[in-house]
Parts: sequence; C-alpha cells; structure tokens
Amino acid sequence: MKPFSLVALFLFLSFGTWNSQANGEVFRDRTAFNAASQNLQTVDFESITPLDLELSHQVDSIFIESIGGVGISKTNGNTVLVGSTVGEITRITLFLPPGTTAVGCDQFVSPMIVSTSTGESVTMNASDGSSFVGFVSDQPIQSLTFSLDFPEPTPSALIDNLSFGQRHVGNELPIPQLLVSSLTGRAIALDSVTKETEPFHVISSRNLSSDNHTRLTLFVVGVLLQPSDLPFITARAEDGQQHVFDLPCEAATRVNNVSWMSQVTVRLPDALVGVGDLNVSISVRGVTSNKATLRVE
Repeated sequence: MKPFSLVALFLFLSFGTWNSQANGEVFRDRTAFNAASQNLQTVDFESITPLDLELSHQVDSIFIESIGGVGISKTNGNTVLVGSTVGEITRITLFLPPGTTAVGCDQFVSPMIVSTSTGESVTMNASDGSSFVGFVSDQPIQSLTFSLDFPEPTPSALIDNLSFGQRHVGNELPIPQLLVSSLTGRAIALDSVTKETEPFHVISSRNLSSDNHTRLTLFVVGVLLQPSDLPFITARAEDGQQHVFDLPCEAATRVNNVSWMSQVTVRLPDALVGVGDLNVSISVRGVTSNKATLRVE
C-alpha cells in the first residue's frame, strides 16, 4: 500500500454511470436557479489572493484553464475571475467538482457564449438585462466554458459568484455518491490513520484505536455532511456471494479546505478478514449511494 494524497484524489474522481442523453434547463434568474438547486456552494473570489494571469489556476479544487491566461483581480469594486483574450479569442474553462448537476455564475462582460459539457449553451448579451446564467441537468456537468471570437476587440471574461451543487426535483432528498477513481473504477478510500490505499486489513497495529481495527475514510459528494448527521448515516459492504456486512459509521464531516466534499469514517468488522473484493455503499436518511469496490485481505 502507498500513501495517497488529496491532490491525487482530486485528479482522478468520478462516480457511477449515467445515460448518454442529458436533459437540462438554462436559467437567467438566480432566484429561479436557486429554487431548482440544492447543496449550493458559492465562490465569490473575494477571499482569493489576487494574481497575475496564469494559464491555469485552482480555486476550492475547481481547476480553471484559459488560453489567454486566468487571473483574479479587482474590477468595479468586486474581486472577479478574469479570463484574458489572446489573438482575438477568449476561452476559459472551469472543471467542476464530481457530482455537480447545477452550476451558475455572474458574468459581467457581454457578449459571451456560456456552455456546459452536457450540451446546454446560451449567448449572453447586454440587451438581456441579466448578468446571471445558470444550468441544471440530470447528468453530471463536468465543465463550464466561456468563449467568444467576436466582435473585435474581443472582450475578456469576467466571472463572479460561481455557485455549484446538485439539481433539486420536488421533495427528493439529495443522493449521496461515493467517489471512485476514473482510472480504476474502484473506491477512493483511505486508511483513516496512515492515509494508505487498498488492500486493507481488518486488524492493524498502525492505528489510534484500542481495538486495533482499521478505520476507512470514504469520500462522498451530493450531500453536505456534518457531525450531527452521523445518526442518519449507515454503511454496508457486499461480497462476491452477496453476503451483506454492516460497517459501523464512527464519524462524518466535510473535507478540510474542500467545500463540496464530505467524508465518512467506517470501522472494518472481524467478519471481513480475508474476504477480498467488496462493494461498499452508504445511505443518508434512507437514500442509498452507488456501490464502490475496495479490497480487504
């Protein structure tokens, strides 16, 4: 086993499988967008240190790329994200957190074409009377792109109050999603003490517990968990013979410095010694996540 860093974690996140055809809505009013969304996190860039133009940057683990360079600066009294023009072409792409199905922002330069990886697109014009654009989809929105190659001189992109989360349909509770590696298709799970990856062992001398049992950290999106949510969280594992094992949940919280991700700590019981591959899932308030595979030896 090797230690696994959170930087590597953010590079290889994914979850589940989805239909190829997306159904989405476009919003030009933030109030209507908020009503169609849940678990929204907003980056207003005010707390981000201003920087000169770079080809890429990271804010709250959102990766941002621009062909003309991206910066953060004061504009008309606001601190905004700037995507600069190069060769009369403006293009800035925001790679969104896993599990994002709702995203919106204020965009202060028009005209500008704003589009999502799920296929929705809108051209923002000064005559619209709105500087806000939002998208809600039944499929994961992996990226948001701002682009323009007209008129001349082509304006830079000025973006503020980036909000992202999940769509909200009726009285449906948010669906938790366990994160898996896009490279292996297996669970993103760490030994809660050593930060090592699979395979795990039920008993280990390298932990902080008196019972010597290994605790695993599972990473979750789609729900924003706090310690007070622990009584409403359950975890289970299923082996190749469809035997089901309860995994006692001992802690739940948000991941430090990553507003959109939560983590759940579970204990491996004695019954899992040598069991091999397991499909793990969690439930939050009765809503069950996808299944993610990990190995216990």
